[in-house]
Amino acid sequence: MPYFCAMSKAKQTVEYDINRRYCQSCGMPLRFDVEEWLGTNSDSSRSDEYCYYCLKDGEYTVDVSMSDMVDIWVKYTDKYNVYANTGYSPEQLRSILNKRLSTLSRWKQKQETSNIHHQRIQDMIVHINNHLFDVLDADTLSSMSGLSKFHFRRVFRTVTGESVSSYIQRLRLEHIAYLLVSTDYSLNQILEQTNYQTKFSIAKAFKNHFGVSASQYREKYKQLHSEQDMNLTPEIRLINPIKIFCIEVGEDYKDKLRYKLIWNKLMHYAQEYNKGKTNYKFVSLSMDDPSITPTEKCRFYLGTTIQDDEKTGSEPGVMEIPADRYAIFKHTGDYSQLHNFYRMIYGEWFPESKYRPKTTFSFEMYMNHPASTPRTELITDIYIPVTRK
Repeated sequence: MPYFCAMSKAKQTVEYDINRRYCQSCGMPLRFDVEEWLGTNSDSSRSDEYCYYCLKDGEYTVDVSMSDMVDIWVKYTDKYNVYANTGYSPEQLRSILNKRLSTLSRWKQKQETSNIHHQRIQDMIVHINNHLFDVLDADTLSSMSGLSKFHFRRVFRTVTGESVSSYIQRLRLEHIAYLLVSTDYSLNQILEQTNYQTKFSIAKAFKNHFGVSASQYREKYKQLHSEQDMNLTPEIRLINPIKIFCIEVGEDYKDKLRYKLIWNKLMHYAQEYNKGKTNYKFVSLSMDDPSITPTEKCRFYLGTTIQDDEKTGSEPGVMEIPADRYAIFKHTGDYSQLHNFYRMIYGEWFPESKYRPKTTFSFEMYMNHPASTPRTELITDIYIPVTRK
């Protein structure tokens, strides 16, 4: 082999070896041929994972988010190209780094930690929902979550958009509103079910939150219900716990593409968790009444039932629908008419029945699939936890 060809091949090999490893923070190819361009560990030795821009004496030189890191390099695309011997445009570099950084140690670890923190907050949200009128405070909840008080408050606000106290206060007031419109309880009777000390404190807090008095709210809500009669005959039944894998939807249902992606992911998990089994069902969970809770704050999930308990473990996304007595209503027809059906349940059936809704929680189980069923024949079972009046 000619000398210059051998040198060229050797150079390509060195370049490949250099470029196949990246700084585990900024994603830039590590230059092992220039020692000064490598970061330093806590013992001042050279790092084989980080560049000198990112690591000094074992500490990250800057505390930024992954997207900020991408923005920094895009801003200095020319410097990146000189260092890495590349010729990317800012747009090309952004696309490359967006894909690369999520696979690197610094950001992968952060994502895993973020997932753990998110799941712990979700667990505390479930606890709050199940003990809404018990004594709840941030210190107790942070201790239960295993997070420090500082991190618990910070992550809780990131997940919910509210402080712990504001979140609990809002849910309590929305539950009171729910009792006002779904039962004939007086404020004194509602007072017995809450930890508000006086009727005055409920009335004041309610008016501050909703802008009208409790009696005005009840009257206003009743006027929204249709006068149409409907013969609703639910089945009242005790059900065992149902384990599901679920994905929080929020307002993604408004975006057709994002909503489709959620369903695609859910169908993937349905097959993954239920290999060899076909009797699983898709479900939706609603923690709030959208006529009371602002739409952007409604807790709404899509899920699939899980048949194989061995696969669930403590994986994020796995929840359990609690065992309870439920009123089970069967709706036949287009999903777009479900909201009217719910109004009939709460506006017509509950006031005349021997039951009242136990909480704002409810879930739907889809008994057939819209891809293979005419809209007029779609069957949805609606489960609402109830207790006798």
